[in-house]
Amino acid sequence: MNDIFDFSRFGKLFVYECRNYLPRYIKGLVVFAGFLVAAWMLSMSIGGVMPDRSGYIGVLYNFAIFLSPYFIYKHINDRKRGYSYAMIPASTLEKLLSMAIVSFIVVPVAVYAALTLTDVVLYALSSIGLGRFTGITLYNPFEVFIEDFGAPVGNVLLATFATISTAVMFNSIFRKSKIIKTVLFNMTAGFLLSLLAITLVQLTSQEFWENMALRVEQFFRAYTYEEVIALYNTLATLGHLLVICVTLAITYFRIKKVNY
Repeated sequence: MNDIFDFSRFGKLFVYECRNYLPRYIKGLVVFAGFLVAAWMLSMSIGGVMPDRSGYIGVLYNFAIFLSPYFIYKHINDRKRGYSYAMIPASTLEKLLSMAIVSFIVVPVAVYAALTLTDVVLYALSSIGLGRFTGITLYNPFEVFIEDFGAPVGNVLLATFATISTAVMFNSIFRKSKIIKTVLFNMTAGFLLSLLAITLVQLTSQEFWENMALRVEQFFRAYTYEEVIALYNTLATLGHLLVICVTLAITYFRIKKVNY
């Protein structure tokens, strides 16, 4: 069991990663905070008002947490710099769990704190006559999904974790130009899926789709709106869990089998 997981060894690994890997990303948060400052300066220069920054902060928040694995764990599979990570005295499971905790919990909290602190500082400057902010924005990552789609908080959390775990997986797969390759891979996958869907439509008869539409209509008539939403949230939760399990499993084997 000690060869697979040891609490003391895991704790040392987690502290080591927070001390050695996180600082370079924390410095990078200055860039994301800088975008909010730039928007504030632009509004100040044209005499406008930024009453609600939740949209700006939301975009910056999501970009920052999605891109974090590419910066924090950039060199884990690098042929020249990956040796230091490979030589850390910890099992593959411990490395994966530490990576997950840092990416799923530590980074989102740090990003949220950095953007909120920036907003507070800008509001303080506005209160003395620089710029025009109205109130302090406490960004709620769950607000849109909960209000517009009735999604439970747990479901939204799982969706966020699924997105992050996907980034963690691609970071472990690609060695160079990781972000660009991730974007290109997803664009190619989306194109191929669209092409497959178009081909499927062309190969099937109109009668088939009319029957499908009739069955869908019958399904929605058989259940209430609340029941349909509950079913959707259940299926979405299962889908997010599947994505998290698959991506973390791939990451696990990539860490274990990586060749330098």
